[in-house]
Amino acid sequence: MPTQFPHPSKEGEFLPTLQELIDSNPKSVPKEAAWIWGDDDEVGRLNLLSPELVKNVVQSEPNFGLVSSLNWDITLPLHPPFGRPALKYDIQANPNALIHDDTVIMNTQSGSQFDGFRHFGHISFQVMYNGLTRDEIIGPNKSLRCGMQACSKHGVVGRGVLLDFARYAEEKGIKYDPFKRYGISLEQLKDIAAFEGVEFRFGDILLIRTGWMKKYNELLAEDNIAELEQTGAATPIAIGIDQGDDMKYWLHDQYFSVVGGDQPAFEAWPARTEECLHEYLLACWGVLIGETLDLEDLAKKCEATGKYSFVFMSAPFNSPGGVATFANALCVL
Repeated sequence: MPTQFPHPSKEGEFLPTLQELIDSNPKSVPKEAAWIWGDDDEVGRLNLLSPELVKNVVQSEPNFGLVSSLNWDITLPLHPPFGRPALKYDIQANPNALIHDDTVIMNTQSGSQFDGFRHFGHISFQVMYNGLTRDEIIGPNKSLRCGMQACSKHGVVGRGVLLDFARYAEEKGIKYDPFKRYGISLEQLKDIAAFEGVEFRFGDILLIRTGWMKKYNELLAEDNIAELEQTGAATPIAIGIDQGDDMKYWLHDQYFSVVGGDQPAFEAWPARTEECLHEYLLACWGVLIGETLDLEDLAKKCEATGKYSFVFMSAPFNSPGGVATFANALCVL
């Protein structure tokens, strides 16, 4: 049986479940591939964010007029995860007038950012979203297909929901260290949603606060640079959602348009399964993944208002063939 979600561009049809895809996909593509939007599609699940959905969200969600930025200080982290280079920032003065410029040299995935569809492929099939190959990115058949410019043109505006695991864990007396591997289970995510009164909807943008950034900011304030250095390891160890079939099926069948968290990989890292969730979210389903998003202010406002859904807006970089983008994200409660 398909999901209860109508297909936004095919009248009378409903979006398939993951099991339906697995049962029907040819052997030439990953069995979990949801390349259902057409051979020329470049934006994946952003197709769910239709004009009608955006209009409804913008009109119905804001209750308080509170704005929250999800953009961390661009100079952080000091040691970007996965061994990426740190920011280089410089201000230049014009010697002939009271005028200044600044220059930023930064890996687009070193701060608050979204992984795009050219970032992480399905390893065993050596393919990226909608059949994109490495040759199309940097090889002899180089093109701009599935680059960040497509997401930029579409834009990201929809209903965001926050699952605040850090607050939930504090309430429940759950002890954990965000700088060590802790897999947040599907049962916990559902319990948090019930705790907050969140009901998921088609096309939601799922945000999960783990407390990773809170700990980072506290250690930085204490000038505990030594402990922060490990976050920049080539294989960082961090909290995130757990891998496994139950999580995989749930993430697909809820039809989230975008997912994100306040930690380095969204999913717990290192992955405990042969295939990680990045392979499914990015390569198979076309779901942008937000990482190291600053959810601290948003969490405070959600707790104060008792409202954990909001308008989410992001303007991805218009970078032709781009792999990733700074988040450029705001939420309005």
